[in-house]
Amino acid sequence: MWRNLNSFFRHPPSFSVGLAFALMSLLFGTWITRIPDIQLQAGLSEGELGLALLGMPIGAVIIMLFLGRIISRWGTGKVTFYSALAYTLAMILPAFAFNLWSLSAILVVIGLSAGSMDVAMNAAAAQIEKRDRRSIMSTCHAFFSFGGMFGAGLASLFAGWGLPVLHHLLLMALSMLVLSFYLRAPWLQIKDQGGGSHHWTWPRKSLMVLAIIGFCVLLSEGAIADWSAVYLKNTLQGSSFISGLGFAGFSMTMAWGRLYGDMLIPKWGGKKLVVGGGLLASLALVATLVWGNAAAAIVGFTLVGLGFSCIVPIIFSAAANVPGVSAGGGIAAIASMGYIGFMVGPPTIGFLAEAYGLQVGLGFVAIMALLIGLLGLRMPTKT
Repeated sequence: MWRNLNSFFRHPPSFSVGLAFALMSLLFGTWITRIPDIQLQAGLSEGELGLALLGMPIGAVIIMLFLGRIISRWGTGKVTFYSALAYTLAMILPAFAFNLWSLSAILVVIGLSAGSMDVAMNAAAAQIEKRDRRSIMSTCHAFFSFGGMFGAGLASLFAGWGLPVLHHLLLMALSMLVLSFYLRAPWLQIKDQGGGSHHWTWPRKSLMVLAIIGFCVLLSEGAIADWSAVYLKNTLQGSSFISGLGFAGFSMTMAWGRLYGDMLIPKWGGKKLVVGGGLLASLALVATLVWGNAAAAIVGFTLVGLGFSCIVPIIFSAAANVPGVSAGGGIAAIASMGYIGFMVGPPTIGFLAEAYGLQVGLGFVAIMALLIGLLGLRMPTKT
């Protein structure tokens, strides 16, 4: 692992794209931690918040319908840079939300820029892999997890100090704008080497098990991202200092697992890691709900991150090797189902929380994690 990281840091194009992943998730971790404050500011119930949270994935899915043509016309590097600027500026807007519809519209705008940056930076990493014949994708995703961890942890500290939401978001946006302009030159030097389309495709029968796993895992990740802080602060009555620590721990173990994933997957096999990871995540969530205190919740969310860490890389790799399906087509099919899961997860939890309490909503996530483990048994042994 350390040799790979040393090579990554010493290769400027790789490191610059890794920082794009970290920038995006650092801002996302900031937003996640301030959701309870923005919910209170806008006067939203749990169900209304769940509905508003639907805006971000809707915006992301909309922009993905057009990104193939946008990237082919502008190039991966330019789209990465300009979408990073748009995403950074858009992340200031939640501070001005005053009701359900204003927050929903703001999150659609954020989703448009976030979806564009997500696809562009992943495409940039793929272009570097192809051009320089080096593997960097897993490390870039580890940077994403570390960024979310530090963003949530720093945001918890600022929230505990009583820093107003607007001042917090402005401070983070200014810092990230400076970083984006610093990285502008290496991003713009990324040249497209050809590749597949970014358009949605519906998964074929041979990919359906992998697609359902992708749906479940991204549904669960999105639910924990959007609701862990709310659960810690509102349900468990935790302080503002600890409200973001559940997501921070989740991101930390997600990153740690991804850094070691390239070593563990060949040794243990993808099937065992998917089954074991799903079961670990399910048991951790059940234990969190049973004990019902902030310390147990932080530990539980941290273990969920460890369980989920390698699942997406494993199913993407498996999808790329399904007989009769191209690698790009297989991965696109799984990604499309994953985004649908990410889109419906947070509002589903919100509606369940509104009707039965947030414990029941997180119990639904535990069921999804258990389903991942059971579906993993249907994967080929050599995955």
